[in-house]
Amino acid sequence: MPSELSIQKAAQVWCKPAVSHKVMDVDLAEAFAETLDEIWSKPWLGNATTQELIDELTTRIEIQAPGLLQYKTTGIERAQVAPR
Repeated sequence: MPSELSIQKAAQVWCKPAVSHKVMDVDLAEAFAETLDEIWSKPWLGNATTQELIDELTTRIEIQAPGLLQYKTTGIERAQVAPR
């Protein structure tokens, strides 16, 4: 089943002046909505979650430079700020 957002966007097409005279086809709107969901779920289109982007970048780095991400940041001291 397509997402609510995709269904809404697909249905909005029938509100456009160029096609507002046509009778809405619910099956066609749902088919369009399914296609929108397929497209919107692709990270390469900029709709990825932050975690999906991090995972993608991590994978690309590991492919290009295996082991590069095997590090730990420890022992960081906070800078002392003088009171005003």
